[in-house]
Amino acid sequence: CRSDDHAVSGSLFTPLPAVLGHEGAGIVESIGEGVTCVKPGDKVIPLFSPQCGKCRICKHPESNLCCQTKNLTQPKGALLDGTSRFSCRGKPIHHFISTSTFSQYTVVDDIAVAKIDTAAPLDKVCLIGCGFS
Repeated sequence: CRSDDHAVSGSLFTPLPAVLGHEGAGIVESIGEGVTCVKPGDKVIPLFSPQCGKCRICKHPESNLCCQTKNLTQPKGALLDGTSRFSCRGKPIHHFISTSTFSQYTVVDDIAVAKIDTAAPLDKVCLIGCGFS
């Protein structure tokens, strides 16, 4: 998708260095405290447009830009708690629009992941996180 290219060219601002990538699919390896929407072993699609499902915008039938995140309009290169889970030689590496899928492993907020059917082929459904969010 061109969104990653826009980050490289500077058309889409994101703090650097960053792990780019916003289309992907995978299997949950572990979860943090309080996460109940997925469990280890679940197949998931990371969402570049997170959805809390509780705010007025998420509940509106004609919108999908959740009030809890400003990742698209004000990218900070961090998870919603303001931290980064990536580092290199002790220095932080930024996240990219809630997903950072150009890596073998990524960390996402629980509202930035959708559980999918166990039969879904990961190499095909990986595009849904961008085009259908």
